[in-house]
Amino acid sequence: MGLLSDPNRRRALISLLTRLNAPICVLCYFAGVCWFMGLAFEPFTLRTYMSENAMGSTMVEERFPSGERALATGREFAAHKKKVGGMPVDWLVKTMQARGLEVFTQSFSRTLPFPDENKERYIVKGTNVYGILRAPRAPRTEALVLSAPCSPGDNNNQAVGLLLGLAHYFRSQIFWAKDIIFLVNEHDLIGMQAWLESYHHTNTTGMDWSPLQGRGGSIQAALSLELSSDVITSFDIVLEGLNGQLPNLDLANLFYAFCQKIGVLCTIQGKLQRNDWDSVSGYSHAVQTMMLMVMKQASGRPWGDHGLFLRYHIEAATVKGINSFRQYKTDVTTVGRLLEGIFRKLNNLLERLHQSYFFYLMPSLSHFVSIGYYMPAFGLLAVILLLRALDLWVQFANPPAVTADGVADIERQSSPGVLSVLTPLVISHLTGAALYFLPTRFQETAVEHFPVSETEAVVLTAIAVYTAGLALPHNTHRYLLTQLLIYDS
Repeated sequence: MGLLSDPNRRRALISLLTRLNAPICVLCYFAGVCWFMGLAFEPFTLRTYMSENAMGSTMVEERFPSGERALATGREFAAHKKKVGGMPVDWLVKTMQARGLEVFTQSFSRTLPFPDENKERYIVKGTNVYGILRAPRAPRTEALVLSAPCSPGDNNNQAVGLLLGLAHYFRSQIFWAKDIIFLVNEHDLIGMQAWLESYHHTNTTGMDWSPLQGRGGSIQAALSLELSSDVITSFDIVLEGLNGQLPNLDLANLFYAFCQKIGVLCTIQGKLQRNDWDSVSGYSHAVQTMMLMVMKQASGRPWGDHGLFLRYHIEAATVKGINSFRQYKTDVTTVGRLLEGIFRKLNNLLERLHQSYFFYLMPSLSHFVSIGYYMPAFGLLAVILLLRALDLWVQFANPPAVTADGVADIERQSSPGVLSVLTPLVISHLTGAALYFLPTRFQETAVEHFPVSETEAVVLTAIAVYTAGLALPHNTHRYLLTQLLIYDS
């Protein structure tokens, strides 16, 4: 405190920071990058562990036997889907009812700002079908969700068949303490968003949907299943949701624990875990995995249907079955037992998952980097902004006035006007508002006067607004400086 309260010492410190501003910024930058890259080295990371006591053990006996039956159901679903040219709603309703579920449907429609790339349509209409298995041993105040999107073509038919097979098997068990909702959603994210909005009585997107006729308890966790092959070689877990949100780390730990128990190869970011962490190739593999997770979070988009659950504080993940050229194969029966084990452990939860981390990075499924480890790296990068701001503040506060003979006049000092500081800030905020509103509002005008499509018009308008936003602060500053010089003369 004495250093800051003494005017002479404070002046000397500011002088030192401004004189060495550039070297300190470069040092902080390289220190931050090296710190962050070093986090992928296994000795600097933490080994994953289960924080939730209710899920601390995988000692459950999985008995799902109906893998071949699930595949047959998936082929039947594919035939009906091809016959009707979309979601076979009637067939799904009858099949779920035959498995003892309370079955409901929900219709929805979404008006797009411009036509999609596949069918050039402005309005997307669809129907969600879901069945509820009521908990026989609880007051039905909590629920779990297993979903499978109805994808176009031959994609994800096996996932729907396995979902129906698990519904039939779960119906015969008596230990469920939570409602289990089996959801088949149409149009992927659009259908999932419509169902979630209706389930929680919210409408944040302006979508038109019919209210749900049946609902379970408060959703505690959810899994979205994507499976497009009769056999798989590995399972990939997708965690990144909307705006970079992540589920509680215990959900990923639970998936990894059961994969290890059952003997299923598991990946994250599509990469298998390697044991040669002390080699260059092993470290490079960990860095790639971690950076892929960072870039997916930075994109802000949900990388699966699970990503929309996270905005409602529901822990969710997407599990993808991968069929590559590896010799190791896993059948659907084993996949069903994996999902059975995960849901049986989630069934034991007494409260929402909250004891583990919500902010983390994963160079592999067995190790993670907590927020306390990677934030110092971002702190070092943020210091650069503070140092540059301090340097600009000192220059603005004490600009040397130059006389006609080129000698600095110490007695004549002037501070920048308020307009020179506020103008770039106002222009930046207006540019952001223009990027949000103008591209979709001016698309009809652009299509009418220029030979471009609606999609191209939106992109070109956004580029034009962004370019103008970059140029305006510089040109405005030059104009204000010219006016100030004219006023002084």
